[in-house]
Amino acid sequence: MRTLALVSTSAWLVNHALGACTGMNAADKGSCPVSQCLSLVESFSKSSALISAAAAASSSSISSSSFVSEQSPDHASITTDGLSLSLVKSSSGYEGSTVYFTDWIQYGTITARILSGSTTPGVVSSLQLQDDSGSVIDMDWVGASPEAVQANYYVSNQVELSQAVAQALPNDPTNSFITYKIIWTPDSLTWYANGLAIRTVSREDTWAEGEQQFKYPSSPSRLSFSIWDAANSINPGETQEWAGRIPDNSTTTQFTMAIGMVSIQCYSNTTNTDSNSNSGTAASATQNMSNFVSSKPVVNVDLSNFGLASGVSSSPSPSSSLTSSTGAADNNELSQWLADMSMTSSGAWLAQTLGIATSVLFTFGVAIISHI
Repeated sequence: MRTLALVSTSAWLVNHALGACTGMNAADKGSCPVSQCLSLVESFSKSSALISAAAAASSSSISSSSFVSEQSPDHASITTDGLSLSLVKSSSGYEGSTVYFTDWIQYGTITARILSGSTTPGVVSSLQLQDDSGSVIDMDWVGASPEAVQANYYVSNQVELSQAVAQALPNDPTNSFITYKIIWTPDSLTWYANGLAIRTVSREDTWAEGEQQFKYPSSPSRLSFSIWDAANSINPGETQEWAGRIPDNSTTTQFTMAIGMVSIQCYSNTTNTDSNSNSGTAASATQNMSNFVSSKPVVNVDLSNFGLASGVSSSPSPSSSLTSSTGAADNNELSQWLADMSMTSSGAWLAQTLGIATSVLFTFGVAIISHI
């Protein structure tokens, strides 16, 4: 199995205006912040939804922005299509674009309507959840296969190229907006395209016996969208083998990816400050489950698109209570599921023990009375 050093935009990033954790960028010196993920629905109807890194560093206006453009020159903007990210040809090559969500996310549902900009080999459009240590959950669209979306994840900056699952789409993703979704829970990861599950990974299947840990993303992560040139990755040879190469004689001076809407539904309102806990051991997983609670709800959030769309059938997954229902039922099932999660193991054992003891005493009493 071939592995590849992180294929990311890290080499492009400017100094983080958000005070990102150490390791996200060589210039970052801080520690992972303890912050609450805030659920939202962003339609990019206002220009204030996006702020540049330079503006964020020199003002307090970042508090009203959902995303920060982290690259310079800045090729991100709010347009009639929503949030537009461009890969622009310059005298030194192609300059990409990356934007980051201003809060950290630890488990939740990310839904986005995306128009891929990968119309030519070598152009990569990406949606990523990346933590401090280089663990990533992503969806990629590459110019070498413009008709497909690829679902992938990895830990510790190691991309396993054979692990990505590519799904051809019925509609051209470079010519029409398609709704994509990632549902990330402590137990499983599921990727969707237009309501259809294209891949599911169970955490229990990622156990690495030799390393005695689950190779499964579990730390607070930053959501990003980006468009970039495969030739500008850390390992351009293998990246271009995967994504293709922009022809030297290409006359296209700009490729644009658009995000029409982003919905973020957070499940955890606490974060782990241990920047080395990207994968998690069996013990840490149990501890993390106690933090798996719903954050403050968002007014008028439409849950009808939560998981599978109506009329779509799929085999049940470990998180079927989250992914198989629609509409109002989602609220009831999610509330019940979270309520069940809130009961500790000792509490459940005590309730069960008392129930058994009561049943035995009742039976014994009836037996005595019947012999009087």
